Amino acid sequence: MTRLGGKIGPTGLLERAVQRALITGFAYQRCYAVHTPNGAHLAGDAIRRARQVAALKKDGVSPGFPDLTVLDHAQLRVGFVEVKREGRTDLDPEQVWWRDELHRLGYPWALANTPDAATGILRGWGWR
Repeated sequence: MTRLGGKIGPTGLLERAVQRALITGFAYQRCYAVHTPNGAHLAGDAIRRARQVAALKKDGVSPGFPDLTVLDHAQLRVGFVEVKREGRTDLDPEQVWWRDELHRLGYPWALANTPDAATGILRGWGWR
């Protein structure tokens, strides 16, 4: 079953569907939203997975970094959005660390768990 082009889990839209809708919503608001893949589903035995994780960290992968970087190119502003499946709000410790660090550095951060959250996020940041 799909809704808005995404799969529905037991409690609502899955994270990927929410994220894709947000990217479209930010585009309607004249902002770019760029996904940062910061997690991985790794194959192989424990040793191979450990090697892959080490290589990804050297490549700059940082667990917990927000899923979307939002660029308001007209005003030269940058914000960050952590995306969760519909209705979810729980953050991993790494996500909490990144949220707090980005706030400390003066960047806006938001959690989004609904496909129509883009406009509210931008308003909350004072961008629209």
